[in-house]
Amino acid sequence: MSLKKFLPFEDYILTTTLPLREVQARLAENIEPKKAFRFSFFSRHSTKPYEGEMLGYSFSISRIISYRNSFLPAITGNISAFVGQTQIHVKMKPVLLVIIFMSFWLGVVGLVCIGMLIAGIFQIKQILHDGFSPMMLIPFAMFTFGYSLLYFAFKAESKKSREFLAALLNGHETI
Repeated sequence: MSLKKFLPFEDYILTTTLPLREVQARLAENIEPKKAFRFSFFSRHSTKPYEGEMLGYSFSISRIISYRNSFLPAITGNISAFVGQTQIHVKMKPVLLVIIFMSFWLGVVGLVCIGMLIAGIFQIKQILHDGFSPMMLIPFAMFTFGYSLLYFAFKAESKKSREFLAALLNGHETI
């Protein structure tokens, strides 16, 4: 069992029969330049589903949404020709600030959980005598909530992008 499937990162290859230039053109048609601030109630709604940039055979994009979601994946990709087909190597991950914040959150709360487990092992007789306090479960609930929020919010958004890219490029995942 691989730990990779429990982390909010995705790395896969999309294979299509479309020519290299057609893949580039279809992606470029669906990407608009990145804006520093995007407020849907101040400006026109975007006509394209993604923002970012396309540089040659590489792209760096994120989905344009009308709501706030910090767990929206940052998507990078490379396009290459391979045995009469075109392959798009796609990587998705949370933005760097989310990775830093969630690492800090899960790290601190995880250390508290480990400390409580160790203390519980050494004080098992006292806990059995005095009774178990449900308050001791709060750090474990905080860890579970933080991890679940990161994982499921990221996966929900990455699934939308996976499906869109596969449909746009008439592709299927090979890895």
